[in-house]
Order: sequence, then C-alpha cells, then structure tokens
Amino acid sequence: MGVPVLTLPGAMPASRAGLSLLSVVGLGELAADSEEDYLRIAMELAGDLPRLADLRATLRARMLASPLMDAPRFARNVEAAYRSMWQAWIKLSLG
Repeated sequence: MGVPVLTLPGAMPASRAGLSLLSVVGLGELAADSEEDYLRIAMELAGDLPRLADLRATLRARMLASPLMDAPRFARNVEAAYRSMWQAWIKLSLG
C-alpha cells in the first residue's frame, strides 16, 4: 500500500486487472497505451517527488473510499447476479 503501480494493459482480461484497479481509485493516467508511453509515465513519475509523496500519502485512503472496499455493495451485487441466474434457469427449465 502506498506504492503507485504503473500498468500496460494487454488484450487478455488478466492483463487488464491493473487498469481496472487504477481506474477505480482515480489513477487511470498510470495505465500506459504503449511501451513508450509506459516509459514516459515512469520517468515523469520518478522525477516528480511531490506527486510521489502525495500518492504515497493518499493511496490507502483512495483505496478505502473506492467501490473495491465496499463489501456490502459487492455482496448485494453478487446476490442480485445469483438471483438473476436462478430466475433465468427456472424460465429455461419450465419452458
């Protein structure tokens, strides 16, 4: 926690997890579009000590305030998904 991470999203879902996490905490600008962009972002960030200090100081709070840490909301969404799947299965089963 407190260490900013850069990412270079790929085509597969697993390679896009970093982009998803950065986006939800409001740091989508740390996701690069290309290898050159990744290097540019890394060099800019490494040269901006006040920004690094700010990220380190605020990253935990950003994460805690994000939907990622909203367990009750997550549970409601999972319950709704299960309910929807169950209802779809019943419709298919009954014809």
